[in-house]
Amino acid sequence: MISAFDRTFKLGVLLSMIDWLTFNIVFLLSYYLEWFPRLDWSTHFTAYFVAANVAYIIALQIVSLTLHHRWSIPAKVLSNTSRTSLMFIVLYTSFIGVFTDAEVPGILSSLFLGTAIFLVTSAERLFLRARIRYKRSVSQNSVKAVIVGTGVMAQKITNIMTNSWNGYNLIGYFAESKNDPLIYSISQENVIYLGKMSDIIDYLEKNNVDELYISTVPSDKEELKAIMKLCYKNMIRVYYVPSPAYGEFSKAKVKEFGDIYVISQYDEPLRDVRNRIKKRIFDVIVSLMFLCTLFPIILIVVYIVSKITMPGPLFFKQKRTGYDGRDFWCYKFRSMKVNKDSDTLQAIKNDPRITKWGALMRHTNIDELPQFINVLKGDMSIVGPRPHMLAHTDYYSELISDYMVRHYVKPGITGWAQTHGERGETKTVEDMRRRVEKDIWYIEHWNFWLDIQIIMKTVSDAIHGDDKAY
Repeated sequence: MISAFDRTFKLGVLLSMIDWLTFNIVFLLSYYLEWFPRLDWSTHFTAYFVAANVAYIIALQIVSLTLHHRWSIPAKVLSNTSRTSLMFIVLYTSFIGVFTDAEVPGILSSLFLGTAIFLVTSAERLFLRARIRYKRSVSQNSVKAVIVGTGVMAQKITNIMTNSWNGYNLIGYFAESKNDPLIYSISQENVIYLGKMSDIIDYLEKNNVDELYISTVPSDKEELKAIMKLCYKNMIRVYYVPSPAYGEFSKAKVKEFGDIYVISQYDEPLRDVRNRIKKRIFDVIVSLMFLCTLFPIILIVVYIVSKITMPGPLFFKQKRTGYDGRDFWCYKFRSMKVNKDSDTLQAIKNDPRITKWGALMRHTNIDELPQFINVLKGDMSIVGPRPHMLAHTDYYSELISDYMVRHYVKPGITGWAQTHGERGETKTVEDMRRRVEKDIWYIEHWNFWLDIQIIMKTVSDAIHGDDKAY
């Protein structure tokens, strides 16, 4: 019987072949349609073709194809596609220049080919990803899994595995008692109780299982050794689930530490120097372009209307909590009447402090535009968790244990939480807790294309308006 791992491997090979064929179609079209007329295709076609294929195959090895990964999101697919296209162009032009006597394509030709490959392969990959998710939703290419133990983390695993898109077949769970109150939420997901801990070995010997997730380690060490031995024998992959006693791991990462391994509480892509440089370059370029082109026009309009409609300064500045918990001055166009509560009370719906002009600016996000100055200074980024006033930081950091994690990165003008329903007033601690969860999700899943996705969603919200923008 073919295991789930073999099926996944074969799927990965098939997807790689389809991706490679798609690339060749784009490359051959560039030849037959003569997209690069200055190149001597007739004499050097073989050199161009071989160099291109070798370069693309190597690029695919460097930047893995993630379509078959069970949790691969569109932003990840697009990010990998862009990296593959860029890597291909570098390798392709290098191979032609070093190993052949053919004319090396110019910058514009290379960029054109790279863009064509990116657009076509992006469409192909997103289509295939959608098909894979659909197939797994109808129980094809699924992984048979069993959970050992109960509790909060076991429930989180259950929620993931019972999501049909992820392609898991959760057979059931083992626990010391079927009446354990911690398993009620699991039982509501129609997950079968398979027996006590002592029944695990007998079950694994008689049934086909692909993965075993241990949330509660059996107290008998000899019993655990026997379970592990049986899993090794039957090619069952074993995963240990971190105990919530050590804190809730959302996207923990195993790191090599000398000759041992440790688990980080959170994964932080922006700790990578290359990622930080990439994000900072993007911030500087975009903020400079905006501040030197559109901002002066917006500034004049806002200045004239603000002076006509409300007395007081044009800008509002407030100390807020930024990167690494440090305070900074955050700039905005003033949208409220001058008041003594601005540093302690957040805006609420129908807030009497907000003027009609201020409400319009808030509804369209115009009031936030001066924060591009903060971005240029390095206090903020274009995308990141929204910075909160100091009073809120003091208050919520005492009530929400991982509240300060959102300051692992620079705050942003817009963010994942704001574009996914968590903008505006936080009436309860639970409202803030949901916002913090989304902020931490962004920190752990950051990539360049995710930032682009958030920016596009922000622009769309600004055009159509946001009911929570008050």
